[in-house]
Amino acid sequence: MFFIYQIRTLTHKVTPCNDLSCPLCGSKAGLELAILQKYAWFLMPMWPEGKFGVAYCGSCQQKIPNVKWTDELEERYYQLKKQTKTPLNLWRGLFINPLLLAAFIGVIAGTVYILAQGNKRNQIENKVLLSEYIAAPKAGDLYRVAVLVTEPTPSYNYTYFRYMNISGDTLFVEKLKTGLPTYGSWDQLNTTEPNAFDGKKIPLSHSVFKKNQDFLIMGEETIHIFFKGVDRAGQTLVKN
Repeated sequence: MFFIYQIRTLTHKVTPCNDLSCPLCGSKAGLELAILQKYAWFLMPMWPEGKFGVAYCGSCQQKIPNVKWTDELEERYYQLKKQTKTPLNLWRGLFINPLLLAAFIGVIAGTVYILAQGNKRNQIENKVLLSEYIAAPKAGDLYRVAVLVTEPTPSYNYTYFRYMNISGDTLFVEKLKTGLPTYGSWDQLNTTEPNAFDGKKIPLSHSVFKKNQDFLIMGEETIHIFFKGVDRAGQTLVKN
């Protein structure tokens, strides 16, 4: 697991050292010693790292390299470093970031759960409503179907059946003259133009349709047509 963070620098304090001479220009005016500390940053300070010092001379306006420090300057640095305490807020990210991460994961998990419950509820409602539509067909109902075509090679033709009437346990439908070879392409088919359907009555078992939500053509031994959903009054219910 990779963890990306920044290294930042905190300036604790800058102390004038007018009693010390600059190792570069020899002036006693303008020598300053800063105590700094590096720390890790991810959204906020995570943890502190080591302190270090930077010496600067205002007279010659130069940063003094550590290798040029005099013994007095180095001793003053260690004194100031010892007096400088690491603030506790440099550790706060170790405690707060895990809580933020846990809260973020909780929000994501809660959102996924709510969406899943909503989807599950919609599926149940869809299934109940689909059963009602199948049990009580109405004029204009369009059944989405997949017709198995065996020649020249096995494939499916996706088209519509339109409800005609019902007699006893026999549900009569007529087939749309056109179809498409791609699943989900029903919306591309024109079912409203005159003579879009062939007018030939296809007898289906209504009891089997209600029980299995699939077609059994009366007199056929093998099912070659599969029910995929129903369109009614602009609403589409898909079989899960």
